[in-house]
Amino acid sequence: MGKLNFYLIPGMGADRRIYSKFNLKNGVIHYLDWQSPKDAVDMPTFAMEVAKRITTENNVIIGSSMGGMMAVELSRIVKPLATILISAPVGVHQFPRILKAVKASRIHRAVSPNSIKYFYKFADTFMGFKSQQQRDMFYQMISELGPQFVHFSVRAVLEWKNTIPPHGNYIQIIGSKDVLFDYKKMESPIVLEGGGHFSCFDRADEVCEIINKYMENEILKFDVTN
Repeated sequence: MGKLNFYLIPGMGADRRIYSKFNLKNGVIHYLDWQSPKDAVDMPTFAMEVAKRITTENNVIIGSSMGGMMAVELSRIVKPLATILISAPVGVHQFPRILKAVKASRIHRAVSPNSIKYFYKFADTFMGFKSQQQRDMFYQMISELGPQFVHFSVRAVLEWKNTIPPHGNYIQIIGSKDVLFDYKKMESPIVLEGGGHFSCFDRADEVCEIINKYMENEILKFDVTN
């Protein structure tokens, strides 16, 4: 039985720092920080680029928020042993009304990359920051990614069309107080009582415990080398 390879994908505007408290067992962690989408025009074509960076076997893809949406797309390309979605939907049918309304308004197409930075502060309404330190870290990350990438990301999320669950085994971990995605719209999610949208960071111990147990009980009991 070989070691697992965990590929961690951050949410929109974030990087590997949101996983700085993660402690995953029975495997090696690889960070899939966001890079230029190059010629990608949407989430599926962007996933084709990201998939080129997954070069191992016995893979588990873990994504938070937009990273979870990317994980769904990647699951159909690389066919991992499991896909773990944290604070993320499996498809647009689990989107909140606000995202559907923004998509319908097409306002995101009217906002230029240079103007998108003026909308960063909207993150305060749904991230559920528990401290000024968390807030400062998030805005530092999104600033470092730059407006061009954030502009692409907003469009990729709002125009995502998927309605099909990830390939193979998957679980959804979601906070009961996540103000962006509602666990009641999900099928059999694992709910973190009191958790918000930033649960992969401020509830990292619990999230990792869930993942580790899932790996041991549902994935590692099989011979992953076959």
